[in-house]
Amino acid sequence: MKKYYLVGIILACLFAFSACSNDDDNDEYAPFTPSESSGAYIMNQGSYYSHISSSIGYLDYGKGTLSDSVFVTQNRMTPGNTLQYGLIYGNHLFAIAYESNVMFIADKNTLKLQKTLKVNAPRALAASDGYIFVSNYNGYVTRIDGHTMTIKDSVKVGSNPEEMAVANGYLYVTNSDGLNYAHGYANGKSVSKIKIATFTVEKNIAVGLNPIKALADSKGNVFIIAAGDYSATNPSILQKIDAKDAVSNIANASMMCVDGTKLYAIYNYTDWSTYTTTNMYFSVNTETGVKTDNLITQGVQYPLSINVDPVTKHLFITADNAGQRGADYSGAGYVNEYKADGTFVKKYITGVHPVQVVFNIK
Repeated sequence: MKKYYLVGIILACLFAFSACSNDDDNDEYAPFTPSESSGAYIMNQGSYYSHISSSIGYLDYGKGTLSDSVFVTQNRMTPGNTLQYGLIYGNHLFAIAYESNVMFIADKNTLKLQKTLKVNAPRALAASDGYIFVSNYNGYVTRIDGHTMTIKDSVKVGSNPEEMAVANGYLYVTNSDGLNYAHGYANGKSVSKIKIATFTVEKNIAVGLNPIKALADSKGNVFIIAAGDYSATNPSILQKIDAKDAVSNIANASMMCVDGTKLYAIYNYTDWSTYTTTNMYFSVNTETGVKTDNLITQGVQYPLSINVDPVTKHLFITADNAGQRGADYSGAGYVNEYKADGTFVKKYITGVHPVQVVFNIK
């Protein structure tokens, strides 16, 4: 009798272990290698001052078409004012609207709204270990539990944090001091390094003036763009933070994206003495440091973002159309598609002020 009882216990334990293992395997936030990309969401910021709400459009690869305002069509509501950033993590699309102080959580395939969360002046998103991180312009980073879709806690970083990157078990947060432009972004010279396991700031890394953008390559290197003070004497610059937190300058750049160990960037600058705007397109091998110039010949006049599909390797550059006095911030924008070598593929008309492309990968 004791022998059968012992066998029963062993079988029960094995079943429990197997069940737990299956749960782990079915975790929607488990790391995976992208193998399919069906299309992309276009995050249109709209124009707060012109009372134009944000919108989310969808670029269908199969049909080769872009349908604007798919979010409002699905949910009968707009995604707030000043849509700032979007992120697909697990089975969900997370999107934040800065002026509306809100996060929208929707099904990544249908855009059906699942939940909204109140967040304070959200600027950017990052995700890791089942958590979604929100940088808040009030100087904090908020951590959201991806399973319960509730706010877990917040940690204080630097002044006016912007974009974030995940690498080597850490969250790197750019501290721009963007609201202190009248005093030269005096406190905007650092990146806060947060240990994800404990959600505590381990250190601040000194970087260039007014850091606003961040991403990581597949080798654990972090790249940030310090925007400077938007003058010719202090232009925006691309910097690398290695695994030992050593910082080095790469090149002048205004916006970027990365795929594995290849970083794509645009340097957009204006000569205010002649009001002439110039765009330079290039790529950098993040392992060797080799820079390839003149990547794209058929560019755009007023670029807003550069994005790369991790599966197709195609590049997408969002842009504003020209207006009477520079860029048109109240009319429809567009996104250009390119092959990995910079060859132009197609132009799509978008909503107002398209600031980001979010790829729906599987």
